[in-house]
Amino acid sequence: MSLHPLGRGIAGTIITASFILTCLLPSRGSGGDYGRIVGTVADAQGTPLMGATVLIMGPTLKGLQAGGKIVERVLTDAHGRFAVERLLPGWYSLQVTSATRLPVLRNGVRVESGRSAQLSFVLGDILAPIRLSVPSGNVSSWGEDWKWVLRTSSATRPVLRFRESGKTKSKGKGAKAPSPASQRLIAMNPGWSRGHVLAADPGVSSVLAYMRPLSENADLLVAGSMGASGLQSSSLATMLRRDVLKGDPQELALVVHQLNFADGIPMASGDSRESRNHAQALAASYSQTRRLLDRVVLTAGLEVNYLNAGRDAMFSQPFLKAEYQPTPSNLIAVRYGAARVDAEDSLLDRIGALTSFPRVTMRGFQPQLERLKHAEISYTRRIGKDMHIEAAAYRDEFENAALWGFGHSAVLEGLAGNYLPNPAADGVTLNAGSYSSSGLRAALVRKFGYGSEVSVLYTVGDALAAETVGTPAQGPMKDLRSTLRTRQTQSVGGRVSTRLPRCRTLITTSYQWIPAGRVSGVDPVGRANLQLEPYVGVQIRQPLPTLAFLPARIEALADFRNLFSQGYVPVYRSGEDVLLLTPAYRSFRGGFSVQF
Repeated sequence: MSLHPLGRGIAGTIITASFILTCLLPSRGSGGDYGRIVGTVADAQGTPLMGATVLIMGPTLKGLQAGGKIVERVLTDAHGRFAVERLLPGWYSLQVTSATRLPVLRNGVRVESGRSAQLSFVLGDILAPIRLSVPSGNVSSWGEDWKWVLRTSSATRPVLRFRESGKTKSKGKGAKAPSPASQRLIAMNPGWSRGHVLAADPGVSSVLAYMRPLSENADLLVAGSMGASGLQSSSLATMLRRDVLKGDPQELALVVHQLNFADGIPMASGDSRESRNHAQALAASYSQTRRLLDRVVLTAGLEVNYLNAGRDAMFSQPFLKAEYQPTPSNLIAVRYGAARVDAEDSLLDRIGALTSFPRVTMRGFQPQLERLKHAEISYTRRIGKDMHIEAAAYRDEFENAALWGFGHSAVLEGLAGNYLPNPAADGVTLNAGSYSSSGLRAALVRKFGYGSEVSVLYTVGDALAAETVGTPAQGPMKDLRSTLRTRQTQSVGGRVSTRLPRCRTLITTSYQWIPAGRVSGVDPVGRANLQLEPYVGVQIRQPLPTLAFLPARIEALADFRNLFSQGYVPVYRSGEDVLLLTPAYRSFRGGFSVQF
């Protein structure tokens, strides 16, 4: 049977239309034909927003505006995450809303079969305070060159703006990327100990820091501190970095310290003894990082420390670090020379230079600086995104090792010229001479969800132990070193850090076990990298509400060390007076941190 030509045309049209619709409309036959949308919602400070409403509208064909049909409505979880499953391929629009936040609408989100579309949203504060800012540029005087800008939050447009006409910068291909914003820090906080592995200031210091980008590839940091008590009474640091974006950064640091000694530094001068209550110190360092090959990175530099306390004390030593990364999950590193800490590239970490001067000791009425030469080879294996393990073999060589202790004048009489008062803990700092330690280290670091981290450290090496205890019949103690011996020591420690989701309180607890009788720790580099202190320690960092007239991050800080006064070892007794040595003082430090 044959069709009429008109009928054949109609039938062809129907078949062609059916074929086009079959190609355009997605099939509902299998799960592989569906896609999904996952994402996160946070505020301008990066804090996840729980309970934010996410509306998904669509789908439409490419190039068309999204319709008003709501496909799904979901809420974010405690970590600010959301996920929408079984979506037909096409183009969608998403609207995200939250109480007291500015809503965000995003069009043109493409969903493909068997794939997940990854999105992130940042909601600005609808109640953000109005603030005055000065745009970057040359400002010569208080004249018309000042270009004030009155703005609300970053998510809204300027309310009032003044600028010179005809001087707008082009945004062509040759335009430079904007420089990072300047950072300011005003704080009264615990001394930062990550700048130097042997620095452990138990006092409280007031810090003022300013970091200014010189370009998108260089910056300058100027920082100062004033201590309320302790040896390090004031410090001024200047650090210049360049070639940051190139991957071969150079850093030059110069730190000047003014040291005050409450009871003075006793020094012999001829037949008489004099005392100096003030000293000046200088610390300078230079480092450069070079990527020699795609998988090899070399960092080298020099560190110089100088003390003028009536008598000069100085040492300089190089440092070297070579890293070889055969695969993205494996790293082999070799270190030699000055012991340095792998700190983060943050403003708080960089002001660690303010407490980076070695501890001062006395030996025969001569001021000495504690020195550590460190060598190690380590292997790090990353397991997934949230965990890594480390194994290392190391050797430490100590010179003029500083020990902490407590003792009155009766038990310290025979050690005159070999100790210094330590007013920060109402104790003394003694010179234990030189010794070496070789050992092994194993560490594991695991992150959990938002803001939680667990670290575990096992290390074995040599530590100083008190071998003998003096008696009054033996007379005053003449030589501390005769009572000390190096003993192989195993140590286990752990650290747990978590941030509470609602109040955003960061609580860090740590504990490192050291066998009884030891008066020094073991593997200071491993402990410093994991921020571990001997015995029980607790640190609390509480963000405070932002003030309308002060657009800055404010934190209250509290730091407890050796909470239960563990590890005090009696070395000598004279009547009721006892000389005690310890690897860690019991101390409490606190204050506030204001960062702009």
